Amino acid sequence: MSMKNIWKYISNLGIREDDNESARRTIMLNNKLNFAMLISLVLLLIYVIPSMLFTNKPISYSNLRIVILIGFNFLNLSVAGFGLTKLSRLMLVFIPPVIFLLGPTFFGYVEEESYTYYPYVLICTSIIPQLLLHPKNERFLFWLSIAYYFVMVLFIDWFMVHFQTTQFPIVDRINTFYAFYKIAQIVLFIFVHACIYYLLMLNFRFEDELHRKNRELDKQNLELINQKSEIEFQKDELVRKETSTWQKLVNIISHEILNSAIPITNLAGMGSQMLEDESGAVLKPTKIDGEAIEDIHHGLKIIESRTRALINFVTSTKSLTHIPSPIIRQIRIGELFDRIIVLFQPRFKEKGIQFEKHINPPDLTVDADMELIENVIINLILNAIEAMEDIPVARLSLVAEKSELNQVHISVTDNGKGISDDVLEHIFLPYYSTKPNNSGIGLSLAQQIMMLHNARLEVTSKPGEGAIFTMIF
Repeated sequence: MSMKNIWKYISNLGIREDDNESARRTIMLNNKLNFAMLISLVLLLIYVIPSMLFTNKPISYSNLRIVILIGFNFLNLSVAGFGLTKLSRLMLVFIPPVIFLLGPTFFGYVEEESYTYYPYVLICTSIIPQLLLHPKNERFLFWLSIAYYFVMVLFIDWFMVHFQTTQFPIVDRINTFYAFYKIAQIVLFIFVHACIYYLLMLNFRFEDELHRKNRELDKQNLELINQKSEIEFQKDELVRKETSTWQKLVNIISHEILNSAIPITNLAGMGSQMLEDESGAVLKPTKIDGEAIEDIHHGLKIIESRTRALINFVTSTKSLTHIPSPIIRQIRIGELFDRIIVLFQPRFKEKGIQFEKHINPPDLTVDADMELIENVIINLILNAIEAMEDIPVARLSLVAEKSELNQVHISVTDNGKGISDDVLEHIFLPYYSTKPNNSGIGLSLAQQIMMLHNARLEVTSKPGEGAIFTMIF
């Protein structure tokens, strides 16, 4: 197993699947600190043992505590491996100073140099609680550990003086400036921990902000997924409607062609039989009686009529796919309405239709093709007149106004029979009509003209309450 894999294995000791990210980071840091201390102490021991052998020095507590700390770190990793990660952290926070400093001191093992580095070793190791204990979730343990180290920094010199077995000259020298000596240690302790605590709080704030942003992103991501699903559903629905429209279109075209082709075929066959004898030979003109000639003439007239109807149907169909490209220019709505009113004024008087127009603001303009838009409005007015055929008091209004969204709305409103929901669903389909002898392409053509203007045509209606067709630019 490589060192990298060993490091990874040790780092993940005691981590459970239900641990959150913060807990995982703390456990991994605890394991890494223990393992780093273990390796460092083992290397130190490897150096110390040969030195003792070559110099014939006896085993001292200084050497013994290295072995004890190695055992402690190994025990700590074992505790973490059994899932007792909190106990492992607390052991690393509170026990090392006892093994390394307080234990030797209580047994009288105090060296002269201990006075120079013990307080600073305590200040350094006091950083461990800041790394392993959460100041918010484990507030009591956090501040208890800080107080624990602060008390040790405060009294470690007293412990050494009280338990030392040899009087060292350095003690007298320290006593000459002890107040400054101790204040400097306390200030350093407070400064180090204040800085780390500030950085921790800053980090928590940034983490909270990051989590909030992540939640917002997750919410937006969910909305995008829902929107994508909705778009895909609408796309499928659009494809379904498009397929349905084409099927209806094919049915309508097939129906129209068959309506003309079948009578033409039948009449042509009957005429052909009238001009043949029983053997199938063509009769001479002198042998064709007058009644047969009249029947053939009548059949030819019907064939001509059906052929013209078929030509008109094809011409109407062609108009749907050969709309001229609009020549866009700024046109005054007032001028457009005046042109239309001139066309329909006699019809309004003849039908007794009460007509009114309204333009707000009066100088309202729209960027469009005058002739094409005029055709759309004419088509809508003709439909409105037909819808009000049996209405005692027919009213029709032509309104143009600017909406809150800065769009231009042109509406044709009537008080006719209205349109049912079933008809509204198919009203813009080509060849769809509820009127006899109607091509059913007027509204479909109007919608296509609006689409060429990057605009749309909408309708609202209820049976018995008239209809409102609105052109939205």
